[in-house]
Amino acid sequence: MKKLLPLLLLPILSFSYEINFNKSFSKVVNPDLLNTYININVEKKDESKVNIEIEKFNDFMKNNKSITLKNGSFTLSPKYKYYENKQEFVGYVGSLRYTAESTDAKKLNSFMDELISIKDSTKSEDVKLNISNVSWKISDELQNKSYDELRLESITWLESYSKTLSTKLSKSCEIKTINVNESQNGNIMYARAEMAYSSKAKVAADVAPINSEQNININPNFTLECK
Repeated sequence: MKKLLPLLLLPILSFSYEINFNKSFSKVVNPDLLNTYININVEKKDESKVNIEIEKFNDFMKNNKSITLKNGSFTLSPKYKYYENKQEFVGYVGSLRYTAESTDAKKLNSFMDELISIKDSTKSEDVKLNISNVSWKISDELQNKSYDELRLESITWLESYSKTLSTKLSKSCEIKTINVNESQNGNIMYARAEMAYSSKAKVAADVAPINSEQNININPNFTLECK
């Protein structure tokens, strides 16, 4: 006769698991900073004459109070020409470069007008002035502020989502990790097609570039642990 074994009542063990996913958050902003790139080239046989012409522009730049100048650099290099496999020294080339920034289109245009006036006053083909297309960009201050707001939005959203998930799953779902990847779309919008070499080339320079809305995005990776 077979004996009946007692039925063992084993508790159902609960288990935990992780949920890993990404979600994008974006913010629309208006670029708040106009910028342009300045390049002055001077070619002379005499090094001192190169420096004299460069100093006219550099003195103006240093005394400027209306706009912000960044990334200033000056280089002076010998220039040679080559013929019949021979090298002949022909003079020096000085190059002065700056990035000019302003939140005020009128101030930036006025600054460019004065630069062009200095160039025209030299009455020399050896002095060349290049002013790049004026463009809108998002300043570091606005960008950092926007990223801070988006990070806070993502954390607030995740807190709410974890509570909702806990209720629906009848589990305790807690935030384990948050990794934020920041990205920026279309930071710069170019507005002028021409280069400004002289007063004749700057006919349309006093028209402010079109300021279009741009997106700043973050793409956080979330990990929730539910148990």
